[in-house]
Amino acid sequence: MNRTVVRLALSGVLVGALSMYAWSGEVGLCIKAATGDFKDCKTSCKDDYQTAKDACINKDHDCVDACREVRADCVDATGFDAAIRACNATAQAAIGNCKLAFPPDSDALEQCIDNALTDAFVCRQGVRKADKPALAACRSGFKSCVGVCPPGSGPVDDPKQCRIDAKSAYTACGSACLEDFQVSKDACRNKDHACVETCRSNRTACDDPVQATLDATVAQCKATLQAAKAACNGDPMCIEQVEVVAFQCRDDARDASKPGFATCRAGFKSCVQACPPPASPSGAFLD
Repeated sequence: MNRTVVRLALSGVLVGALSMYAWSGEVGLCIKAATGDFKDCKTSCKDDYQTAKDACINKDHDCVDACREVRADCVDATGFDAAIRACNATAQAAIGNCKLAFPPDSDALEQCIDNALTDAFVCRQGVRKADKPALAACRSGFKSCVGVCPPGSGPVDDPKQCRIDAKSAYTACGSACLEDFQVSKDACRNKDHACVETCRSNRTACDDPVQATLDATVAQCKATLQAAKAACNGDPMCIEQVEVVAFQCRDDARDASKPGFATCRAGFKSCVQACPPPASPSGAFLD
């Protein structure tokens, strides 16, 4: 049976089970369980998507999946992910030291944190550049591996449209997972789902202009970066410097958007808190 069908069949049972947690006062445990099921649902969507993509190119799914595992092992062996995590961990430690060294909301604290984030960006860029040939080899190996996989169930009429349809189904599946998750969280908190959905809609309307401004500013940062890189004429030191400036530009844009998003988030929380309990929290599960 298709995983999506199974998900839909079990969604009502899931909400009922999660509501029992909420009625017992175990809201945190309830939400944790909902989060786990949400992750499982997304994993199922991804599995279905990969199966569909493999069918689009008429390749045996099990063989292509084995190629994916080999690619994952190849990437792990480069140390790329571990090195990126190390850059981020160093930044978090530096930010922690900043908070100990400077007063809250001070310019010195903000500058210290900005320096830590910039150092982390430079670190990650260095890792990406150093590991680029190895990662390219992993991708090339994956393509070669897939190329020798046996055929699947047969060619499709339009491989391009097949991939578009597979992507659309994947997006729809993910949206359904999110909707189920939101229903479950509302049940955990013993809040009427329709009311909370209205709060979510209001939050989206509040977020949209803030996000639009952020997107426009980030786009300008990227455009400035491309022009500056072109002016570098291939000089690696110059390119690294303009990349740092572009990162700082994007970081400043995100910082500027935080108050707007915080206002929307606070409004959402207040709205949800005012929502009533479900009209019949148990009636839906008695049939």
